[in-house]
This record gives sequence, C-alpha cells and structure tokens, in this order.
Amino acid sequence: MELDQRDHETVTASAQLALDQWAARLGVPADPEPGLLAVLDQHMARIVAAVAAVTTVNLAAYADGVADAAAVRGWSPSVAGDWRDASWVSVHLLAVCMLARSAA
Repeated sequence: MELDQRDHETVTASAQLALDQWAARLGVPADPEPGLLAVLDQHMARIVAAVAAVTTVNLAAYADGVADAAAVRGWSPSVAGDWRDASWVSVHLLAVCMLARSAA
C-alpha cells in the first residue's frame, strides 16, 4: 500500500509526537555530560544497526517496541535524576530520542 504525501506527513507527525512524548517522560537533558554521551553513542550504534533506516517513523516504532517488551518485564518510564542510575531501557530510549533529534 502506497502512502500519498498527506498520509506520509500525518504518519511522520504522529511518530514525532510519540518521540517527543518519550523525551518528556524521560526528561531528556538539553546538554548531556560527556560520560553520558559516550554511553549514548554505544546505544545509538545498536539502534542504527537494528532499524532499516534512521527515520522518525522507524525510531518511534523501535522505541515503542523496546518499551512494550520492557513493560512486560516490569519496567516503567520515569524521569532520571541522575542518568548514571537509570535502567538500561531508559538510557536506550534516551538514545532513541537523541538519535531522532540528530536525524531531524
């Protein structure tokens, strides 16, 4: 099924909204410290390898899949006061949000 331009714009806007909501839930730092950036780089490399193409839609779908799989195991999103204490899932979703920012 081929999407027309308007459908494509709607899907992309919805995906961006989902990513913005993840960023708000997680409390994405405006200027991450160097140690966190190094960890995020590792996560971003995994994400890039996992998605077919780094697009807003693919990143939003990936984030939802990661969150759904983690929620089944008891994880729930929370704002990290100190990212060094955050769960792997939270840091991974933060990396998705940061990757989406750089891809936009």
